[in-house]
Order: sequence, then C-alpha cells, then structure tokens
Amino acid sequence: MYLGDYIVIDEKIDTYRFLCSSVSTGTSFEAVVDADKQSLFDNLDFLLDKPHACSFLRPAGDGRVVCTIHETSPFQCKSYRCIIMEIYTKYNNRIGYITGTMALHSEDKTLRSIYENGMKTVPDSISEKEEWLAQYIAGNGYTIR
Repeated sequence: MYLGDYIVIDEKIDTYRFLCSSVSTGTSFEAVVDADKQSLFDNLDFLLDKPHACSFLRPAGDGRVVCTIHETSPFQCKSYRCIIMEIYTKYNNRIGYITGTMALHSEDKTLRSIYENGMKTVPDSISEKEEWLAQYIAGNGYTIR
C-alpha cells in the first residue's frame, strides 16, 4: 500500500503509459496500465483518500485493492507478497491475516498472544517460518488459508 513512497512517476507518456523510477533500487521502468484494469485506474478517489499509496493501486470493488500495472510492475512489487495466510475461527470467521513481512493483522487478543508466543520460537529460514507458523497457529484451533 505504501509503495507510493518508493515508486515515482517521472513522466506521463499517454493516458495509460508512464516512465517511472523505483526509489529503493534507483532503476527506471515503463509502467503500462493493464488493459483489463483501465476503468479501475481512471477512478482517482482512492488516491485522494490514501495519498501515500502507490499511484497504481485501485479498489477492485470487492474489498480488494489491486495493482493496475501488474504485468509491467517493477521487481520490488513482483517479489512482494501481500498476504501469505488468512486465519479463521472454527466457525469460519476470518479474524486475521499475516503479510509477507510476517506481520499479524488482527484485533483478536487470543490470536495475538498465540502469534507472539510462536514468533519467539519460529525457525530462522523464511520458507520454514511461514510453514511452521501456519502449523503452529492451526495447532491452536484456527484454520489457515
């Protein structure tokens, strides 16, 4: 969401093509709005509400926010994993999710406690960490998707 601080539009070539820079890598790239997302891109309301969001993100209308330049997005975006697991109660209610930075997003105190205890003993390897944490949380009565 906050890659707007890292991706800069240097020049607008035409309505759906832009020359951009990745601030974190110092590289330039051409961003082309995906044909199937041009109508989403035309709506600027999201950027007014979220001024630090990436200029190419837009709400999809179903609760998701999507990248409108997915096909031409820079490496830093392609390598970023937004949500790596969603956490549900035994009643199939989503009560949290974990992002690619291994951060838990949940207001549920019990789940937060389980997560914090798990993070104290999770292995160092990234791939093992995700799998281990998913099994650890599932072992405490939650469903992981």
